[in-house]
Amino acid sequence: MKALIIYFTMGGRTKKTAEAIASALSNYEVSYFPIELTGKFIEKIKMLDKYENKDFSMIDTELNNLDALPYDLIFIGMPTYGNFPPKVFDEILARMRNFSGKRAIVFNTARFTGGKSIDYMKEKVEEAGAQVIEQAKFRKVFWIGTKNAIKFGEKINERQE
Repeated sequence: MKALIIYFTMGGRTKKTAEAIASALSNYEVSYFPIELTGKFIEKIKMLDKYENKDFSMIDTELNNLDALPYDLIFIGMPTYGNFPPKVFDEILARMRNFSGKRAIVFNTARFTGGKSIDYMKEKVEEAGAQVIEQAKFRKVFWIGTKNAIKFGEKINERQE
């Protein structure tokens, strides 16, 4: 079975969580679709600002080639910004081909809550036609460890539908 893990990360927390989940998916061939902001902090903030203002020109080609068809399971992981995922989340859903009818898992990272963000993600994924079979919030104020993400991945790995 094939799994695609789509994630957005600015500081590395969501990437670390995605990789920890993937490390437990031994029943799946895992591929990644990462959107990572790199460079110095100010460069990351400038790029995030572009994305938040719906300027995705830097990743247009990648977004236009995003296709869920080859995958049995799609993971989407996002950080939480003010109780919502970043705008790139909505853009991913708008551009992903063959997403309707797929099984999906949403997860987010947050310093404090993340509850409204994960609810929003689930709702939007289901509006796009996919079935959300699981969701998870990974919270920690300063540092997100991998233990809970690995346990979550193990749970998904054992779940055969």
